[in-house]
Amino acid sequence: MPQERNHLELRRIYRAIEESGLYINLNHDVRFREQREIPLNLNETESVVLAEESYNSPLLFALLTSVMRNGTMILFGSPGSGKTTSAEFVGALVYGRILEETFGDGAGPFRVMEAIHEATIHGHQELTEEKMLGRPHLGRLMRDGEEVVVPRKFVLSPFRMVDEVNRLTPGRTNNLLELMDRGFTVYGDTKIYAAEGVTFLTANFRDIASSDLTPPFLDRIDVGVFSPTLNPYFLEMAGGGEDRKLAGDEEALVARIRKEIGVEFTREDLAEIRAEIAAVEMEPEARYILYNFISEVNGCAMASPELERKSKGFAWFVRPPVLCAQADDGGPGSGHLGGCHYHNTENICYRTENEVSVRSARTIERYAKAVAWFRGKQRAGVEDLEAVVPYVLWFKLVPTDRAWAERPEFMNDRIAMVREMFEVSKNHYLKSRRMIRTLDAVLDLYERAMKGQPMEPELVLEALSSLRKYDSPAKYPIATMLRQVYRELVGKGV
Repeated sequence: MPQERNHLELRRIYRAIEESGLYINLNHDVRFREQREIPLNLNETESVVLAEESYNSPLLFALLTSVMRNGTMILFGSPGSGKTTSAEFVGALVYGRILEETFGDGAGPFRVMEAIHEATIHGHQELTEEKMLGRPHLGRLMRDGEEVVVPRKFVLSPFRMVDEVNRLTPGRTNNLLELMDRGFTVYGDTKIYAAEGVTFLTANFRDIASSDLTPPFLDRIDVGVFSPTLNPYFLEMAGGGEDRKLAGDEEALVARIRKEIGVEFTREDLAEIRAEIAAVEMEPEARYILYNFISEVNGCAMASPELERKSKGFAWFVRPPVLCAQADDGGPGSGHLGGCHYHNTENICYRTENEVSVRSARTIERYAKAVAWFRGKQRAGVEDLEAVVPYVLWFKLVPTDRAWAERPEFMNDRIAMVREMFEVSKNHYLKSRRMIRTLDAVLDLYERAMKGQPMEPELVLEALSSLRKYDSPAKYPIATMLRQVYRELVGKGV
């Protein structure tokens, strides 16, 4: 069965990298089927969780990003934490054969790591377009007066790396934004098309030589991970990994591992994998929980008096948490009397200044399916969502001061913050699931209405009335959708 073969081969690459000592830190922070929690201190405020199935997040998401069409991933961490090296090894083992088909000349043994190094940009403020994207063909320009651009290997390679991306100037990151989002960029008057492939970016923690990456740029990145600091007890446990400065060069090491595992993906294999991931279904409850989570993050009762605009996307001038305090109780002279009705612990809207974008929502679904596929499942469930959501959103959502004040550790660990937000939203949904599940019938009505089948709009009105029981800003997009369904059913406003 091709699906079984493909996902097992990617798992073989995962094991080969992990067992070969290419990842010094073997932390398994993506866990499924947690079985036991063991306290680590007397008051039981710290604990270690034991799980039946677990993975290393940088390695897992690097592999899944590699098989996506034009996947993008950023690795954050301190200098020397293995961000660049780990991404290079993933590229060598997943894209080795494709790189050889792209750049090999058949004249001798192909050096895959050398091809990866040549397709890597090292970020600094003096990087020019010529060193990054392409250069004029000086011979044809001088001989024929013809302006021809010769693209750099960074653009032509199916595996691209941007090392220390937060040291680039805004102009250069804008070039990257175009490449990642649209698949091309413009040099002078020439449009340069990028090869279909994966882009990895690394970023050290901020210092005097770096700058903040802009929200539009971050939104184009699929997932983000931390390359964790060294756990010295993993130095000897990491599969007896070689010290490459003593035992030999990394080219020979990669060649040996490629030969041992015998997995060589072709472009056709990657296309097949993407088709298999696309065929994975989302379980209905998982989809409802995701929609509810996004609605609760994005919802903002104070953004507008109009139902359609009660979201943070319309809170342009005043954002949470300041906006949350601008509510009144409806009485004479009221105002600033305790804040928005939803500014309470059961809702999560007040915890972020911004919202989940359409692009991020699509990415969550795509990676949830990919995680399920990697685990050998044909349906993505809630646990697959829980594994993916934090890594898609933590570097894009901006926490409010109140979110940090409630849990100071979230100031550094935003992955944990998003994970906890998802858990709160999921539990809030499950408490109200009987009311929310009326959407099942409503969506069925909508599909049948689109097919021209006669329907009774009273069921939609009943569902709208039931929303009064749901104490969450998630009711706004539900109500807007139900109103659209009602309009289609009664044939008004067409």
